[in-house]
Amino acid sequence: DKTMSIRNAVMISPLIGALWIFTMIVDEPSGALLSSIILGVLLRGKIDNIAHSIGLFIIVFVALLVGLKVNFLLLLFLTTCAYIDEVGNDIVDRLRKNKNFRYVLLRYFFGKRWLLKVGVLYLALVQVSPLYPLVALILFDEAYLLMDDYSKARLKR
Repeated sequence: DKTMSIRNAVMISPLIGALWIFTMIVDEPSGALLSSIILGVLLRGKIDNIAHSIGLFIIVFVALLVGLKVNFLLLLFLTTCAYIDEVGNDIVDRLRKNKNFRYVLLRYFFGKRWLLKVGVLYLALVQVSPLYPLVALILFDEAYLLMDDYSKARLKR
């Protein structure tokens, strides 16, 4: 959104990209999860400013440099969840003005991008992945939603 300074975003994006790729390198389940988030937003066309592009460049460059390996089926499953979350989020953004009750669950589910969380929970339940990436994902998303609410509040001023 146009509420934050693009200059500040460009300045911190290399650090965020470095932290992101560091996490992917040191923890295999996080590597698959974070890769799927990147692919989901990339496939949906949401890398839409210079700060996002800088962060993405750092992540991809370092991943290629170190030869990051991620389980393909796990990546495919999580990327599909992330992509559907992004599509659903775009749909509910258009439905926000519709106050019909039948859209309440849809707005909640995709407004908070729950499909990826359900996918990570499923992987933990079938013992493909540990549970801690789900906790990290929930905290990550809540921080993201908090910043989104902050941005909207700044716009109203």
